[in-house]
Amino acid sequence: MKKYDFIIAGGGMAGLSLAYYLTQSSLRDRSILIIDRDVKNQNDRTWCFWEKGQGPFESIVFRKWETVSFHGTTYSGPIDMVDYHYKMLRGIDFYAFIEAELAKYPTVERKIATINRIKDTPQGGFVIADDEPYIADYVFDSTFALKLDQPENHNLLQHFKGWVITTEKACFDPNYPEIMDFRVEQHGDCRFLYVLPFNEKTALVEFTLFNDKLLSQEEYEADLRQYIDRYLDTGAYRISETEYGVIPMSDETTTENPSDHIIRIGTSGGYTKASTGYTFQRTQRYLQDIVHSLHQTGKPHRKRSWFKGRFKLYDSIFLNVLQKHRHPADDIFTKIYTKNSPRVFTFLDEDTRLIDEIRLFTTMPWWPFTAALFDVLRRKIVG
Repeated sequence: MKKYDFIIAGGGMAGLSLAYYLTQSSLRDRSILIIDRDVKNQNDRTWCFWEKGQGPFESIVFRKWETVSFHGTTYSGPIDMVDYHYKMLRGIDFYAFIEAELAKYPTVERKIATINRIKDTPQGGFVIADDEPYIADYVFDSTFALKLDQPENHNLLQHFKGWVITTEKACFDPNYPEIMDFRVEQHGDCRFLYVLPFNEKTALVEFTLFNDKLLSQEEYEADLRQYIDRYLDTGAYRISETEYGVIPMSDETTTENPSDHIIRIGTSGGYTKASTGYTFQRTQRYLQDIVHSLHQTGKPHRKRSWFKGRFKLYDSIFLNVLQKHRHPADDIFTKIYTKNSPRVFTFLDEDTRLIDEIRLFTTMPWWPFTAALFDVLRRKIVG
């Protein structure tokens, strides 16, 4: 049984990003095995995120914008992002870029297999895939399935279906993506569309919900068609690509380091921001911290400030407001984005100062959020 320095269990966005950062560091000569059940050769997803300056994947960013549009309850128009850019990265471009980079390093191996088991041993992290054993000093696991079933916590889902459409008429403004359009029936949930234009006749149109119940594929499509017919002057249109996804929005405590030789990454490690479902940028930041720690100390344990824990409390409060329907979600997001730009982007990146957070909180409806705060504290005490 061959022993590796690192095994990456799961070759999705988190696993491939980690392999990339390892090869870009002083650890590039270490042996790495990536195990995944699929070959990543399809445009199976799109990541959108905001970022200051140039990022590590700037060369493959598909589109980026300096200003975004928003349509809420009391405001419709542009939101200036100031120092940020809103960026769109296609899955197929990311996979191809990473594959080309990893191919430069003979120390990186790939295995297409189904992972049967991962466990810690005194000799290292142990993985069985297609009944074959593998061992490494450290196993980075992005396949661990979170249970998300604790009653004292909040467990919602962000689920979405989107179409890339090409239209007969020039109906899109390529300079203004619509990041949230709440002109759809809310049904007591948080429901919105976003429209990311590639050019005047092509865009990704995606229907997104925050709640705890998935829809049928036909229901997603019905809302997509209704929005396009009502608000986009397309003429005829053709659907060229489809994407669908489900992201957990949960404040359950995740164990990033469950044992000496196993480290959970990506959603498995709690990298998804509970209140928004955004994962891509947080994953990049956390993985770079892990690689830096490996370089500095030989151990993959990123440093975390206890004071940063306040953002978990904020996430829990926000999820409580949504889950308990304490205030209409479309109005909450309208207040967040229109009264706090560009502070809101820094806040969601968890880079604000406490005084900035207090200023943001004063723009929220005070009673729903106060009630949510006390309910969150009660759950934690009772739970």
